[in-house]
Amino acid sequence: MQGGPLSGGFRLLLVCCLFLVQPAGSLPAAAARQGRALWVVRHTLLSRESIDNLVERSARAGFDNLFVQVCGRGDAFFPSKVFPRAESYARCPDPAFDPLAYLLDKAHARGIKVHAWVNTLLVWSSPKPPADPSHVLNAHPEWMMVDRQGVSLARYSRSKFNKLGVTGVFMSVAEPEARGLVCRFLLDLAARYPVDGIHFDYLRYPMSSVDFNPGLRREFQAAYGVDPLELAALTAGRSSGSNAENARLERAWTAFRAEAVSRFLREVATALNEKKPGLVRSAAVKPDIDSAFRVFGQQWPLWVREGLVDLVLPMAYSTDRDKVYGQIAQACEAVGAGHVWAGLRAYDVPVAGIVERVRRIKSLQPAGYCFFSYNGVENIPGFFESVPKELVP
Repeated sequence: MQGGPLSGGFRLLLVCCLFLVQPAGSLPAAAARQGRALWVVRHTLLSRESIDNLVERSARAGFDNLFVQVCGRGDAFFPSKVFPRAESYARCPDPAFDPLAYLLDKAHARGIKVHAWVNTLLVWSSPKPPADPSHVLNAHPEWMMVDRQGVSLARYSRSKFNKLGVTGVFMSVAEPEARGLVCRFLLDLAARYPVDGIHFDYLRYPMSSVDFNPGLRREFQAAYGVDPLELAALTAGRSSGSNAENARLERAWTAFRAEAVSRFLREVATALNEKKPGLVRSAAVKPDIDSAFRVFGQQWPLWVREGLVDLVLPMAYSTDRDKVYGQIAQACEAVGAGHVWAGLRAYDVPVAGIVERVRRIKSLQPAGYCFFSYNGVENIPGFFESVPKELVP
């Protein structure tokens, strides 16, 4: 397990969670068969007609799992009791329309499983702030991640996000009330809707220069005697003979930071397992294991080993076909092919290129395939006719 020392309370929490979450290796039957899936971006949920088209086209082509984005930016595409309605959903002419309930009825009637795709920590990405005052970015800007200069992501401009290549504002896993808010949202969702799974996306940091949350810094300083904000300055000021110590502290902070994400997932997984045992838990993850850990704080092989998630979907979106194969091969070797669904880019890849990737990956025998995204391929000629034929085990 990668990670620095934990406080006594966190050690106890970890021990308890390891007994409560579903153990690795006991993959639910719903996830044990090879899956043929599509990621579905939230805008498809805005009308009955678009949902009908989604289900009909997916069923005809043989797709049996849909990862449907029901939470895009700290909001909901269903009548949530915790998050406000997404602004586009709030503008629907029929205020009684429940897109998630409608989709579940239609999809289940055709034998298609529905996983509720949740952008877990990403809470906003538009130039204008949320219109709803109850939105977490408006109500609690102090819960957002903080950079190396002590500046909250809530204060970043759109141009700065674009320059950094960052999607938007992320909420901090170091804030207990923020973690509680997400957990309540997920429990409400799981309790009221017969979803087949919960799919975690953006369960990570957006870059390596966050999260210097004051609480997380205090925890690290108590364990290592150094404020993480001072690490860069200490490294610059030390002699070459202290390089080993500098490197040790940097590694410790990287591991400590990643452990905060895993700790949050343990809390959520435990709560979901108590509320709805057998619900498939999956995560969209950065495909390179090393950079996923160092940059984004995702120690996803650990998540599988501890049973925190049943499936990982490495987002192998590279245009380099050899790299795509290598990333899926690495994932299958790291956690076992039975826990891996190959996440493949499809929205701007020729159908022949998608088929070629699938044919090569077949030899790895992953548990399934998921394509990003339905919205990107729904108008591509030949996708629904050619690609599913390659997914037969």
